[in-house]
Amino acid sequence: MNRRTFEHLVTRMIAKIPREFLAEVRNLSFQVETWADAETLAEVGFDDPRDLLGYYRGVPLDERTHDYIGLPDVITLYQGAVENYRDETGEPLGKIVRETIIHELAHYFGFSEEQMDVIEALWVEATEGRGTSAVSD
Repeated sequence: MNRRTFEHLVTRMIAKIPREFLAEVRNLSFQVETWADAETLAEVGFDDPRDLLGYYRGVPLDERTHDYIGLPDVITLYQGAVENYRDETGEPLGKIVRETIIHELAHYFGFSEEQMDVIEALWVEATEGRGTSAVSD
């Protein structure tokens, strides 16, 4: 898939996020890159760029003070990793993109990776047998 089509898919999946969550989002940019760079992989402790579907970089909302002013936070989706994950799992591309966005938005709202692991494990358990699974970065 070319970059423009993938970016359009990301935009469509962002639009499907419930409005009550998006209404709380401020100063956040969504970006698409082909693969995570070496610096980002080192930050998260990954060796293989195929393992990182998305990444949130910024100051989570629960760590901001009332007078916080800063550069926009960024959620990056890695197209190559997302498409590779689709090829390996057979999951629909839109589902992978949507779940990756939700996962990264959770980090924006202040959830840690450990908290996300618990939430995603509960989600998988609750939806087992329904053809739904979680995606983590």
